[in-house]
Amino acid sequence: MVTEEEAERTAKSLHRLCKLKRWLQRRARSPNALDTTGLVDGIIEAMRNVTGRMRWAVWLALVLWAASARAQQAVTLPPAPPATAPAADTFRFVSDGPKGPGWSRPDEIARKYFSDDLGALFERTLVLDAELPARTGLRWIFTGPHAGFTVELTSSKVHISERFYNSTGLWSGQGNYPEKTVLDEEQQYTGQARTLTVIADAHLAVRVLVNGIQLTEAPLLFDVTRHQLMYAAPRAAHDVISGALLKPEVKMAMVTIDAAKTHQTMLGFGGSPSIPAYAEMSESGKRAYWRLLERYNLLISREYPMGTELKPDLSNMDRLADATPHYYGDNFPNSEDSSFEYNRHVVEMGGSVIYELWALPSWAMVPYKEPQAADARNQAVRRVANPEEYARIVVEYCRREQAATGVAPLIVGLENEVDQPPDVAKAMAVTLRRELDKAGFTHTAIHMADASFMYQGIARAEDLEKDQAAWQAVDFAATHEYDFQEFIANPDLYDARMKQMHEAAGGKPFLATEICINDPHYQEPSFRIALAVAQLYHKNLTELDAIALLYCWTLLDVEQPTFAGSRSLLAPDRTRGFAPAPTSFELRVLGAYSRHIRKGMKRVDAVSNDADLLATAFTDGKDETLVMVNRAATAQKVAVRGVQAPWVEMERTGLEEENEVSAASSEIVVQPGEIVVLSTLRAE
Repeated sequence: MVTEEEAERTAKSLHRLCKLKRWLQRRARSPNALDTTGLVDGIIEAMRNVTGRMRWAVWLALVLWAASARAQQAVTLPPAPPATAPAADTFRFVSDGPKGPGWSRPDEIARKYFSDDLGALFERTLVLDAELPARTGLRWIFTGPHAGFTVELTSSKVHISERFYNSTGLWSGQGNYPEKTVLDEEQQYTGQARTLTVIADAHLAVRVLVNGIQLTEAPLLFDVTRHQLMYAAPRAAHDVISGALLKPEVKMAMVTIDAAKTHQTMLGFGGSPSIPAYAEMSESGKRAYWRLLERYNLLISREYPMGTELKPDLSNMDRLADATPHYYGDNFPNSEDSSFEYNRHVVEMGGSVIYELWALPSWAMVPYKEPQAADARNQAVRRVANPEEYARIVVEYCRREQAATGVAPLIVGLENEVDQPPDVAKAMAVTLRRELDKAGFTHTAIHMADASFMYQGIARAEDLEKDQAAWQAVDFAATHEYDFQEFIANPDLYDARMKQMHEAAGGKPFLATEICINDPHYQEPSFRIALAVAQLYHKNLTELDAIALLYCWTLLDVEQPTFAGSRSLLAPDRTRGFAPAPTSFELRVLGAYSRHIRKGMKRVDAVSNDADLLATAFTDGKDETLVMVNRAATAQKVAVRGVQAPWVEMERTGLEEENEVSAASSEIVVQPGEIVVLSTLRAE
């Protein structure tokens, strides 16, 4: 028998193992790294299947192995490669020279401040004119709105530290502002260090190279925007250190569009609105909200409707007082409610509604006959959906939606995230199709039941396909994609799973019904995190032929801000008259796709000759749009072939650019971590 305390310790250990796996996945990108993620997968599986003291023996063995894997040896530096780029700026420090200007640093050597704004991704290199003297350090300080990191080079080691300074809760009792160091690592070397390179890459990491070889790497989730140099040396000695900051490289790239090779036809973009959050906005805030949805072309509204509190007579489908709290923290009631008035606005704007129940009310469930049945969390299944009652709820919703808005919902989903046994899920699909047709809603389509993770979605699709009647009742494949976070530092590793989902869909159009980041480890409202999600959008469009991209929430009111920044595009801003405000960079990144890709456009082939320049193209026979995401740490000067008509508009989205529109330019340079859209249509 495993005690509750032991189970809790095991869960924490598994969590640490998963963190270690993510670290190893980042390390695996180094050409000399040993592939150890498979070993960790095996240990995770062992931890799940052994109990008691044996489990802790496994954990101890892992700790000892990890410690040995990370044991340091001094790296022998090769000669520094010759600098091929010109100098963008220079620096010179004299240890016994005049003290630097400014307050609170009475005898510090003057720092060098670079006039060089950094993007979400970057690569910068310093070239030293001479070897660093012993007992001195060159500190390269990178700062951003929430946090920063410092890379220090001495004559024998490289040291990196990361710190947050955006809350008084980080106050340690020292210094003149709150700050907490969250990472502190170093690597020793032998030889003469003459170049120092820092790369903030799309793998959510910062890498440090000396003389062209990588010495250390650390996770980097937050954004930094500026950098400076500090020389730490004894003031009594006469040491001089000088050098240059090299100009960043610009690579050449080519994108070729082939409009003859067509793929999916787009339905659109959107997400789920919290009706209680919408209700609490001011009238001016509501008007601003609809303008934002129109500006960003977020015209698919995916209902999170009344479920557990729904009455048997279905009289409270849109009763605000019966909304329930969705617990992303200490939240007030913010979910499980419909608003036919809200949906009327959506329809008037040319949008569509998707309706999908989550947890059913108790009266719509029945005891299950199979006592050994378990769900995906290995919990016993004791009650399941009553397909007839379930269908009655959905059909009645369609009637009320049609009466209020003039049209029935475009699509209904079978059920959100709840694990129904296969026989019940199939019965729900067949029963719902029959009852919708009987009630006259023959044009309302059905998408398969949503799973939280794509690997579960694959299993659901494969199982549903075994029953011909159930598979024919479903018009769309669909799933949530929270398991992407397992690969967020290496998004290309998710491709294999997406290809499996594409095969399992069996030719049915695919809806990406819920995309967002909810892992607490990645709830940093940075553009770097949003850029990882941009890669997921690209992969959905190209690997899965997705016809719709839906963010988790379009609007949500939450108490803990990191939940808002990762789970919702917008939130009511109490400090500005309850007007909607972006919670992070996620809105602008989704907008880079949604604003110029319109309903009815077809995706056409767009091939990039650089794996780090992600390109997708769309056309409706009249207008054409090309979206390019540069996930490289260097700028890309792009030539585009196969364009059918001259571009009219260029849109730039980045850390400092919020869907900035300009006339199309003959020279196209996509900066590191930037999204550039070229289109023949005007977004506004």
